[in-house]
Amino acid sequence: LDMMIALALGVSCAWLGVSAAHGTARPNIVFMHDESTDGRLYLPESTAVPIPNIRSLQHRGITFDNHYVNVPICCPSRASMWSGRQPHNIPHKHNGLSITGAWNNYEGVGIGSIRPGVNEDDLIGPFLQNAGYTTRITGKTDWRSGGHDLTTMVDSWTIYARFPYSVPEQGGFHIWGDCGGNLSVLPGNQSAHKADWNVVRQNTEWVDSNGSISQPFFLYQGLNIVHPLYDTSQEYIDRIDQAAIKIPYWRPLEELHPCDFQTTLKKGCALPYSYQNTSAHKRSIIAGYYAMIAEYDDMVGEYISAIEQADLTDSTIFVLSSDHGDMQMQHQQFYKMVAYEGSTHVPLVVAPGKNFPQLKFRGRVRHLTSHIDMLPTFLDLAGAALPTGLDGQSLRKFLETGKSEGHPTSVISQFHGENLVMSWYMVREGEMKATFWGTGKEHPPQIFNLTADPDENDNLALDPNAGPLIAQMEKLLLAQVDYPAVSMRVAKENIEMAKWWIQNQSKWKCIVGGTCELPKNTGNGVALNPEWGQLWQLGPETYWKAWDAWINGPPKVVPCNGALEHNWPPTM
Repeated sequence: LDMMIALALGVSCAWLGVSAAHGTARPNIVFMHDESTDGRLYLPESTAVPIPNIRSLQHRGITFDNHYVNVPICCPSRASMWSGRQPHNIPHKHNGLSITGAWNNYEGVGIGSIRPGVNEDDLIGPFLQNAGYTTRITGKTDWRSGGHDLTTMVDSWTIYARFPYSVPEQGGFHIWGDCGGNLSVLPGNQSAHKADWNVVRQNTEWVDSNGSISQPFFLYQGLNIVHPLYDTSQEYIDRIDQAAIKIPYWRPLEELHPCDFQTTLKKGCALPYSYQNTSAHKRSIIAGYYAMIAEYDDMVGEYISAIEQADLTDSTIFVLSSDHGDMQMQHQQFYKMVAYEGSTHVPLVVAPGKNFPQLKFRGRVRHLTSHIDMLPTFLDLAGAALPTGLDGQSLRKFLETGKSEGHPTSVISQFHGENLVMSWYMVREGEMKATFWGTGKEHPPQIFNLTADPDENDNLALDPNAGPLIAQMEKLLLAQVDYPAVSMRVAKENIEMAKWWIQNQSKWKCIVGGTCELPKNTGNGVALNPEWGQLWQLGPETYWKAWDAWINGPPKVVPCNGALEHNWPPTM
């Protein structure tokens, strides 16, 4: 359904937008944006995944080695990138409420042209249309508020509800499957990602029949591939050297940071299944993940060929990036949502055609950049005026010279939604990276030296002499976001949105309690993931007590629990 809606939007943008300007004074832009790719896998020294088509673009363009998302999850990440704003700077109206940021997968930009706040008129596509571009926006868009399923909504709102759990008995409060499940491999070359391939075909056919008469154009495909579940085909799994895969070590649960511990539980990565913590299982999941990237590379190749066959290579700029990363079993997690490199560090490749000699730099940019820089970059390349209120800056100077003296030297990321039990904020400058939690009072931060400790295992903040380093990193973060205040805003607005839902969903109580005999569906559906209801039925009284204490109490940030059990066993 998401794909069909996005395709409809894309065709509308392509054919109902402003008339195309002719000539090649301004570049055509082909922007491919996949899901869940760890940016470290694109670095030239990485040989984990064969990506010859991506490598060809890197060879003729620029690789941004240290590019980050501002939110490592689908909807708010895209809302941030497409608006050029940090997530805490995306106020919008939703369900009649004033929401002050794109906090979770239920909150992005305002729907349509709704005001006040940031809405769908304030994104890359409309700005380029107004500048005379033909825009064709296809595939997964996912930047508007109100999408995703009911479990996303309820789990995000209840991050400060402390439900009962027992790791020894049932693996904790796990509501998102079993740590990514198992690898699925289709025979031969039967793709598990046919919807993405269909959009690739439609767009390359459009380039062939319309590209030369629609210049300058902005052609975008948002892809679902490189996203759990880990589904691939034999053709692509055979391309991966599984013997070379580095197997992540899982520490004892008691050694995890309590907020990481709770995320591990929610993702189903502490279930009492002995196969999860085995080299064979971890290797299979990582191999499947790599195989999806190899398949995506073939899709990139189709676009390269289409642009070449239309004789548009010299007048086109290719841009490749990703919505967020994937943890690949590192730190006892799959999926995204956390501050670690696998989740927040994503690729960015920009390959200009020969008609733009001013964009002459080739090679690697090691300066820190992030997704909020994408909108100003696209508009700058298009010669369009920049709107007010942006947080990002254009990367054009990097494309010209490989450096930009005025570009910020630090980046931040944050998240406040599903699979978490506390808001977090990441800041990086140079080789130092810190994560602060909640209001800063609930837990000490985590600080890693990414040069000495690229796997982020040695928390420097635990050193008794780390006070000055902690203060330095917190000062950098506070210069960009008043994170204690934002955490309190999130806690308050979560309760407000949950109360709106209760008022507008007559079956809310049986949905939360897991007793509705109704099918699960998408959007604002009528059932949560089955694990939610199964857990509640173990002791509804204790679960409801936790729910009532949260929703009827004042908004507050509650510390993460690192204990193996909490309020267990629950009472019926």
